[in-house]
Amino acid sequence: MPESNRRFHSIQVDIAIAFAALSVAIIVAAILIAFTVTEESARQSSRRYTRELVRQITNNIEFYIDYMDSVSSIIEASPDVQEYLRAAGEGADAGGTGGPATDGYAGDEPANDDDPAAAGVRQILRTLADTRSDISLIALFDNGGGFITADSESVLNPFTDPQRQSWYSGAKNVRDGSLISPSHVQNIIAGRYQWVISLSRELIDPESGRSLGVLLVDLNYRIIERICASIELGRRGYIFIVDRNGDIVYHPRQQLLYSGLKTEDIRRVIEGKEDYFSGDNEDREKFYSVQTMPLTGWKVVGVNYRSEFVEGRDAVRATYTFWGLLFLAAAMGMSVVLALRISRPIRQLRASMRAVEQGSFDIRADIRSSNEIGELGKGFNIMIGEIKNLLARVTAEQEQKRKSELKALQMQINPHFLYNTLDSVIWMAQSGKEDEVIAMSSALARLFRLSISKGKEIIDVASELEHVRSYLTIQKIRYKDRLDYSINVDEDIMSCRIVKIILQPLAENAIYHGIKNNFAAGTVRISGRRTETGMILQVRDDGTGMDGEALEKLRRALASGGGADGVSSERGVGVHNVDERIKLYFGREYGLEFESREDEGTTVTVRLPAIEREGEP
Repeated sequence: MPESNRRFHSIQVDIAIAFAALSVAIIVAAILIAFTVTEESARQSSRRYTRELVRQITNNIEFYIDYMDSVSSIIEASPDVQEYLRAAGEGADAGGTGGPATDGYAGDEPANDDDPAAAGVRQILRTLADTRSDISLIALFDNGGGFITADSESVLNPFTDPQRQSWYSGAKNVRDGSLISPSHVQNIIAGRYQWVISLSRELIDPESGRSLGVLLVDLNYRIIERICASIELGRRGYIFIVDRNGDIVYHPRQQLLYSGLKTEDIRRVIEGKEDYFSGDNEDREKFYSVQTMPLTGWKVVGVNYRSEFVEGRDAVRATYTFWGLLFLAAAMGMSVVLALRISRPIRQLRASMRAVEQGSFDIRADIRSSNEIGELGKGFNIMIGEIKNLLARVTAEQEQKRKSELKALQMQINPHFLYNTLDSVIWMAQSGKEDEVIAMSSALARLFRLSISKGKEIIDVASELEHVRSYLTIQKIRYKDRLDYSINVDEDIMSCRIVKIILQPLAENAIYHGIKNNFAAGTVRISGRRTETGMILQVRDDGTGMDGEALEKLRRALASGGGADGVSSERGVGVHNVDERIKLYFGREYGLEFESREDEGTTVTVRLPAIEREGEP
């Protein structure tokens, strides 16, 4: 059945079938979305659960610290404590041995139990310490440099100044309240180094409002640890606490944090802009739930992991994955079948285009589809036919153009040069110079015989050199001592192929535009040699040369492929003709290069490929 009578079948039908396959892909996407929704629902439930647990931890810790703050208030209000500290302060004011310290405490020994006031205070502190196992240290520091603890055996660390501790200076800056420090190693007592949380309070005389000293209560770090560890947030979740400055109060992996092996997003925790957020970068699996303690400003943070949101997450994922793969396999099977059906003519058309790219214009795209692709194949075949015809016409035109240019160059040589040469022959014959008449006539005959070259446009270097030698011989006879020439070309390029009549126009330019206008005698030197990329021939004269402006105009004219704007018309036509014919035959990377200096001469370099006789194009 002829192609023109074949019923047109729209490609939209194939696209509709492809959409059917796409619907299967949508089902797969729906399964993935369902799993995401399930996980998100579990995350929200986990968020509420974690928030409640964190709030419970916050309340427990705040109740505990509030209780200990109440204990410090009881100690501050104790008459025995007030009396003891007033006495210590008065002793310091009187210039006693317990005067205020400037660079450290006055002594390492605790208060003497022989003092009834000191014994009463120690008894109060011991009672509190004995009733609370979570109190690691309880001590009073008066402004006179003395101190008293629940344990009469305790001695200050001689290398530590309590007044320079943060809990001491901080308590002095907090009025009417207690200071709660982050977790740290307490080292003010000699031989005792424990992880504690310090509660410190400046004790004020209620009568005078004067500072009497500082109370220190060190709470055993394990109490906070025990409260936080009592809560379970999945297999990997945990609780940690930071103060308002971002310092760690408690963390189950505190040593890993200090060593840099573990990180937490502390910055976002202390900024307080969000009470629930996910971590960044490597902590993207973590979710943080934050609660602030009003009493201390601490942040209690619950951390749980995305992978633990859905109970039986692996089983749910496996089920979703099974059905997803099943639907995906069906969709892929349909996609392969449809892709083969739709893409087969396209691949045929692409193969035809690649053949055309490689220069084959006899190819035809044999596409039998009755749709837009089939119509495209028909158009492609018509286009290739037109391109083939166009290339044939262009090739013929270029060939004719080259022949016309060569003939034009030969015609330039014939009239004026032939007239002058024959005129010289007549003059020499009349003068009886038979030898010179014979030499010039022979050279002229060789010149024209080589110009014809049996219609060939490609000759060897040796023939081209014989042609230019005949031309120079004629000019030497005419100009006598005013002109000399030399030809020095390596033998290994004599058989290489070259476009004919390229040296003679350059030699003619050298004589008429370089040497003829010079007062002194001149020489035309022709040389040639092989290079790494081909070969070069050079025509060099020692005539008048060109100035920089004329040389630059000539170079621009050659580079643009146009005429010789701004240079001698005769020189421009001949030079452009030679350069263009070289490029037409051998490529744009070959051709003429000019170097010239005014009053020093001109050098023309002809760059050519080194093609031996058997490689003639």
